Amino acid sequence: MPFKKEIRKLILELTFLSLGGFLLHYRLHPVPIGPNGTQNPANILPFVWDIAGILAVPFLLNYRATVIAGYLVNGMGVVVGAITMATFSLSTLAHPVTFSGIVLNSTLPLILILFAKLFIGQIVLQHFYPDGMGRLFTPFYWTKHAFYMTAVFALGHYLFG
Repeated sequence: MPFKKEIRKLILELTFLSLGGFLLHYRLHPVPIGPNGTQNPANILPFVWDIAGILAVPFLLNYRATVIAGYLVNGMGVVVGAITMATFSLSTLAHPVTFSGIVLNSTLPLILILFAKLFIGQIVLQHFYPDGMGRLFTPFYWTKHAFYMTAVFALGHYLFG
């Protein structure tokens, strides 16, 4: 097996999470490939990102020279996925808002599953950099960037509909 023995199980977990997310995402937002093209071109980018998460990220996380690139691709996919799923969920939330409606009828469970990918990537990064990387790639780093991206997304949605 081409993966390092110390992180083989973590990379396998990340791959299975990515594959499960891809299958769920493809079921909800199919990308029909064929002579008719796609029905919704907006589904192409998540499709490509999911394929990259399954095929490229595990190999990027396996080597010290590319672990940071793999970690960033994985992390940005988590942040962007969580923001877009939360936006969709909030825009389709039934009124009146109830606790069970938020927990069972929203994308919150999917977002929580998605965050597992971020934490697995963090453990793999700590394998290669056990002393950390200073202020980079900490939970505060991802929280800060999620806030910035959410603000930009919300501002664009507010200004341009």
